[in-house]
Amino acid sequence: MNSIWDSNLLKKVINAKSNKSWEAKGLQIDSRKVKKGDLFFALKGDKHDGHDYIGEAVKNGASVCLIANKKKDLKNTTYAFVNNVVDALENMAVYARKRSLAKFIGITGSVGKTGTKEMLKTSLSNVSYTFANESSFNNHIGVPLTLSRIPEQAKYCILELGMNRKGEINKLSKLVKPDVAIITAVEKSHLSGLKNLKNIAFAKSEILNYLKKDGCLIFNYDTNYSDIITSKAKKLGINNIITYGTSNNVDIRLIKLEKENKLYSVTVNFFGKYLSWKMPSNGEHWIYNSMSALALAKYFQIDLEKILHGLSLFQVPEGRGNKSNLKYKNNIFTIIDDSYNSNPASLTAALNNLNKNKCTGKKILVLGDMLELGKDSLKIHKEFKTTIEEINLGIIFTVGKYMKALNKSLNKNLKKYHEDDLNEVFLCLKALVKNGDLILIKGSNSMNLKEIVIKMFREFEAI
Repeated sequence: MNSIWDSNLLKKVINAKSNKSWEAKGLQIDSRKVKKGDLFFALKGDKHDGHDYIGEAVKNGASVCLIANKKKDLKNTTYAFVNNVVDALENMAVYARKRSLAKFIGITGSVGKTGTKEMLKTSLSNVSYTFANESSFNNHIGVPLTLSRIPEQAKYCILELGMNRKGEINKLSKLVKPDVAIITAVEKSHLSGLKNLKNIAFAKSEILNYLKKDGCLIFNYDTNYSDIITSKAKKLGINNIITYGTSNNVDIRLIKLEKENKLYSVTVNFFGKYLSWKMPSNGEHWIYNSMSALALAKYFQIDLEKILHGLSLFQVPEGRGNKSNLKYKNNIFTIIDDSYNSNPASLTAALNNLNKNKCTGKKILVLGDMLELGKDSLKIHKEFKTTIEEINLGIIFTVGKYMKALNKSLNKNLKKYHEDDLNEVFLCLKALVKNGDLILIKGSNSMNLKEIVIKMFREFEAI
């Protein structure tokens, strides 16, 4: 791989002062992930200062460290000095965006951002070279880092844009300047910063502020406050709008969804004609994500067969509803790993999916708190009482203070446990799991339920 940045270019773009000539093949903000030839950004955060990890970055092969503090021991270190590393990263992103010939696709929404991004990446990679955010690098650091990493040969660049409060999407959209803006959903999330759904709709619509006038808005018309999204787009003079969902007046309408073994068979009305394809059956919400790929094909005039083939190859990202079969003491059971994140909309979808899934054993639910829901957090958690009780559950485990309150409200006849020690939850599951059981594990990322999944894969045999 050729270098994407070097000392001369960085001098030109941000006036960085390097002590030696250098070239960088990649960019990293985490010293543990640095590989030979990478540029390491010594970012200073609330808890950690990247300057403290320069030694580790160099040991791992960093060709240069971008720094704003020369007080550290820089002996045998190639560095580029700037006044502010975050500002430098943003300016690198602006330059990289200007020089790239790729088509830029920005994705935002309360749920489905990462899944849609990965689905589009799989689909578009079947057409041409496609680049996208790593993992959920969707904030004020992750987005400019991704922009700064864009390979020269990229034809499509997909960027997930996240937020916690008003104005954040606007700033990220200004950096990305998308050719296409996708809004997946307006649901209850980030309520601690935005208070209500209407404010979330306005905040998500900020992605339209820097959408090119001849660009395209693609969004789920079934979502809350779709009228706000439509109204803003028209006010900004955005004429290319493609809608998808189940309503009669959308451009891409879901007609039929059937489960065939481990696959969904999907049929949609696509601008007046019928299209069908098959996808992994990891939950019906993934079908909505797939319809945005068809909308992209329409706008970019891409061969639909290539997009549909890409959809058939899609694999659900880790921690977002992946199903795996495990074996322990001759017991074969299934785990649904949805431990990456949780909010009311995604939890509802996951519970509906669990309810529809059949198993020969018992259904076991492990739920962690949903975070960032503001003052109504307790009320929102307890609202899931009826939904959970309607599932034929064998056992439920809860983790976190809000889930503890939900646990207490559940029917006493339900076999229920509350435990904040994740190792204890794992040990209980280990003791209770039997042949044919189905386990769903879901919670906000900060609840670390992934630890339970890791322990399962470490001690049980994957089959």
